Amino acid sequence: MEPLIGILVCAISGRRQFVTDDYIKAVRLSGGIPFLIPALFHRTAIQPYLDVCDAFLLPGGGDFTPFVFDEAPLVEIGTTNLAFDMFQIHFTEEILKRKKPVLGICRGMQLLNAAAGGTIYQDVSLQPEPAFLHMQTSQNRSDICHKVQIEEDSILHEIFGDNVFTNSFHHQSIHLPGGNIRVCGYSDDGTIEAIEIKGLPFVVGVQWHPEAMFSTSDSMRALFSAFIKSAK
Repeated sequence: MEPLIGILVCAISGRRQFVTDDYIKAVRLSGGIPFLIPALFHRTAIQPYLDVCDAFLLPGGGDFTPFVFDEAPLVEIGTTNLAFDMFQIHFTEEILKRKKPVLGICRGMQLLNAAAGGTIYQDVSLQPEPAFLHMQTSQNRSDICHKVQIEEDSILHEIFGDNVFTNSFHHQSIHLPGGNIRVCGYSDDGTIEAIEIKGLPFVVGVQWHPEAMFSTSDSMRALFSAFIKSAK
């Protein structure tokens, strides 16, 4: 039976909640059944979603509210939504308790880190080493931007090998990894580009957008295939 993949909404805009279509297509074409999960601000309402889904995709989205990490907002911060951030963090904490497969993408990777007790930089310019452009300006989101080095003995190394070329659409990045987070991918400027959670069979976060490269990259299709396989 095809696994049911819960996809959290990317954002709330006015009275609308939305998910970018590329996530839905990548899951469906990889053999999963996409199941969209809205932001629900009553904690008891999330239980049916946690129970029925076989795995979860945490998509990209906007900036995290600095207050979540006990920080004041700096000038680089974009539009934020504290209630949405807290909902997603709580939901992700509950997913991890159930030890179900997870794929976190861009903000979704940072969300995994936040749920594990880690922090993020409000902007890559705050990293100790100078960062190159991580919000690429190419016309096509499928275009590659830079290379990511992958650590051995990791889930992603089994999929990609020593390195993989990726796109890049972010300006926030992981600062302090959570206690059970293993960093397994870096770009050449030292930015954390991939993480896994120790002791869980398939909990992976990537800082790039594999769903946008799905139609052009064998590597990104392999990532989604491995994710869906882990949910079966």
